[in-house]
Amino acid sequence: MNNGQHELVQCLMEAFFRFRLLRNKSFVPGMKQSEMRMLHLVARHRRETGRGIKIAELSRIMWVTSPTITQLTNSLEARGLVERYTDANDRRVVYVQLTEAGETVLKQASDAFCARFGRLVQHLGPEKSKLLADLLAECLAFLRADMEKNC
Repeated sequence: MNNGQHELVQCLMEAFFRFRLLRNKSFVPGMKQSEMRMLHLVARHRRETGRGIKIAELSRIMWVTSPTITQLTNSLEARGLVERYTDANDRRVVYVQLTEAGETVLKQASDAFCARFGRLVQHLGPEKSKLLADLLAECLAFLRADMEKNC
């Protein structure tokens, strides 16, 4: 790798790292990013299946242990944002679903997220926004394929 390539690699790595730092910022004050992600996954699962999501499934999707999901669920349940229920046929299986308050918080976060990206589109303009979206999709496809091939 020559010096020019090395500098470009460093530049890309730094840019991706800075985006990672933004990832920890929640769109709802007092909510952790992991809590918002869990609310989003619970809501998406209900839209797709019509029911709550299993604790074990949340653990698999979020790549964290079941005790971590249990802690997140406890925190969200204490604030009235989710509730648990057991499977009628197998009481060992626990599901999580959003409450009305959870739906409200998720809508608030979604509105704030869309507003922020709307401002970004206004800042960049439609052509640069489309180019950025295409480049990011291409980067993601490459990085996923490269990880599968080399990990």
